[in-house]
Amino acid sequence: MFFPDNYEFYCPVKINSGNRALEHLPVELDALNATKPLVITDKKIAKKGLIKKIEGAFKDSGITMAIFDGVPPVPDLKLVRRLMNNYLDTGCDSIIAAGGGAVVNTAKALDIVISGKPEDLKEVAGEDRIKNPLGPFIFVPTAYGTGFETSRFATLGGLSFSSHFLMPDLVVIDPRMVTAEKANAVVSTAMVALAHSAQAYTCPAKNPMTDTYAYAAMQFVGENLVNVIRYGDKKGRLALANAATMAGIAFSNSPRGIIHELGWAAGDISGLSHGICMGILLPYVLECHIDREGYHLSDMLLPIAGAEIYAGTAENLKARKAINFIYDMQHNIHDITRGKIPLTLKDAGISKDALQGIASATVGDGRTGFNIDDCMVILEHAWEGRPIISS
Repeated sequence: MFFPDNYEFYCPVKINSGNRALEHLPVELDALNATKPLVITDKKIAKKGLIKKIEGAFKDSGITMAIFDGVPPVPDLKLVRRLMNNYLDTGCDSIIAAGGGAVVNTAKALDIVISGKPEDLKEVAGEDRIKNPLGPFIFVPTAYGTGFETSRFATLGGLSFSSHFLMPDLVVIDPRMVTAEKANAVVSTAMVALAHSAQAYTCPAKNPMTDTYAYAAMQFVGENLVNVIRYGDKKGRLALANAATMAGIAFSNSPRGIIHELGWAAGDISGLSHGICMGILLPYVLECHIDREGYHLSDMLLPIAGAEIYAGTAENLKARKAINFIYDMQHNIHDITRGKIPLTLKDAGISKDALQGIASATVGDGRTGFNIDDCMVILEHAWEGRPIISS
């Protein structure tokens, strides 16, 4: 077992997962000294009737709530100012974000400003510039997310924030909220979870606590993603929501590695889902790590593929087997969706001329440890769909 000489880990997130988990919300709010939450969501989630399920959880509690269901795909400071006024005028004292992506980014930004003013967002943008705990914040995931919901990260209006104070106090994962979504949304969410957890579990900076969260996240994706896409398995959807939650916590306590940076740059430049881009790139990045000192790729085979495959694989072949498992999973999903989930950057519509720009955006300040040439090797192979290391 790998055990570092020293490490740090921080997680303030309580997780409440399972049947009727929503019904615990009144008790959990009371524990946070909160009595009137503002529920933030978007029109799509409200139209599905999911907010009514949250309202039902408070039926006999005596707790009242305010609801805002107008979060757009790209929220801005103007929206946060409007929500701050709504929050203060209605006497709210806590936030419940139902949904993912823009909904949670909006909720985190609002949590920053409710004790000050909207202009504070510019002052605390960046790394660890939020100096004090924020107000009570609860996250209720649905089927789609970006991978940042339970993490220390948030973005809004061109500003980026990083602070452990942005992690939710509570995540409530209820199967009634994790409804069926199109394959693209499910795969995107799961692949971000897999990429972030694989990155945390195999990198030189891993530690026993990130291992715990990352292991479970990889296991849940490996066991459930194909069945969710093929059969719409309800229990599998709940497992994937748990995987996204745990991967976000592991990601918050790990370096932002090349898998994340390449996938994010590819998504920004192409307009594709960041999760789909990370999924395409993941096995190629892992191949580049096989011969790099300090990486722990062979350890990944057990959670991703299971005990039987792990036990039946020679030690020197475990890393290669884990990567092949991911390749096989991607091909299964591609076949099940009849090609709707791309296998290569080329199939995803990214031009070969765009690869240089993605590599340049990824290298940035050099913190990934990869140079332009490294990135181009990964991108060119992912564009063609040709493994870097022959099996």
